[in-house]
Amino acid sequence: MTRLIEIEQGSVTTPMPLKTFRVGHHLADHPLFSLDRLARLAGSLPADQVEFNGPVMPNQDPNLTPSNGLTPEETVRRIEETKSWMVIKNVEADPEYKALLDACLDQVAEQTGGLMGGARQRQAFIFVTSPGNVTPYHSDPELNFLLQVRGSKRMSIFDHRDREVVSAENTELFPGKHRNLPYEDGFEAKATHQHIAPGEGIFVPIFDPHWVKNGDAVSISFSITWQTEETERLVKLAYVNAVLRKLGWPQQDAGTHETWDDVKVAAYNTLRPVYDAVKKLVGDKRKALALFFGRKAAAPATV
Repeated sequence: MTRLIEIEQGSVTTPMPLKTFRVGHHLADHPLFSLDRLARLAGSLPADQVEFNGPVMPNQDPNLTPSNGLTPEETVRRIEETKSWMVIKNVEADPEYKALLDACLDQVAEQTGGLMGGARQRQAFIFVTSPGNVTPYHSDPELNFLLQVRGSKRMSIFDHRDREVVSAENTELFPGKHRNLPYEDGFEAKATHQHIAPGEGIFVPIFDPHWVKNGDAVSISFSITWQTEETERLVKLAYVNAVLRKLGWPQQDAGTHETWDDVKVAAYNTLRPVYDAVKKLVGDKRKALALFFGRKAAAPATV
């Protein structure tokens, strides 16, 4: 059977690599990535699973993100002319895309001796982008292979441990916090630049900030993500550290004090189900946050 994704032997030595590396794939002609199929997918999903906008910049203020005035399906069908960026989220909700996600990550696991591609929290996202458009500077709390299906793009990737390009506060995950991060042109001297074309892909380490510049043609990218036991722990610590900072107690980075980290993770495991229950009861993430912290909650939540 032809491999959907190709991992170069020796490129993976740990379950959570800290540096980007390149991969190959065989999805460029896959029917699930035709514009017609993607338009139908975007039109069939709930509104919170499709995010799209007009032209933006790397340092885009999330509160000033422009709309393109179209429906999700229209945005895909007219993507060449609309100067838009779209992400179709959690496409594993569709059985066909779930099967493709699982096949890719099963092959990653096979080729890495089980080091990568684990079964925890597998998710998939599809990016559809107009020529020349930008994905703003941001970070993601998961392990990610970004596979380029159509068109080309350049990604600038930065080390999330470098406090000159991202503050400790901006590596944390307070509920309601937008993923976009402050960006300056001077950061580029510290970037790893990756250019990817159809059949090529890159691994993006957890939390590493990045922004993307699309090429001169329509771009379609398939992002396959997952978690490991270690990354789940880091995500929990990122939430707890953010909450403690809000309460006036900034914390040191994860891993500085392992015993204290264990206490934080235990606290998260106890309190997160309570928060989720309150959120379900009141039907609004901001109201749930307000009940937890006794203050006006932040702008629209992303968790």
